[in-house]
Amino acid sequence: MDGSLLGAVERKSVDDLAASLLDGTLAFRLQRLAELPLSAVVVEARYSALFKLEYVDGGWLADQLTRLQVRYPDVQLIFADSRRYAEDWTYRFLTTALADATEPTSNG
Repeated sequence: MDGSLLGAVERKSVDDLAASLLDGTLAFRLQRLAELPLSAVVVEARYSALFKLEYVDGGWLADQLTRLQVRYPDVQLIFADSRRYAEDWTYRFLTTALADATEPTSNG
């Protein structure tokens, strides 16, 4: 390939996701990820975990996350239930992206 970056996955725990929503760093990260051909944010928890955090209103977190998803629709947002499943999803996403990028095209 030409050496350009094909894609990236940002993995986050639910606490890290909440902190990056609170301080605004997730918005900047999504802006950068949206510049790539393929990108995703994978959260190592269920969506419902946002509403169980004690130090911040889960509804506010959900609103902020939704705003970012609307602003950056090309960056996939995946809630993967646990760290294990987040790692598995990340591996499958990146290996499939690489395989698709290296397959010869059949354009005649």
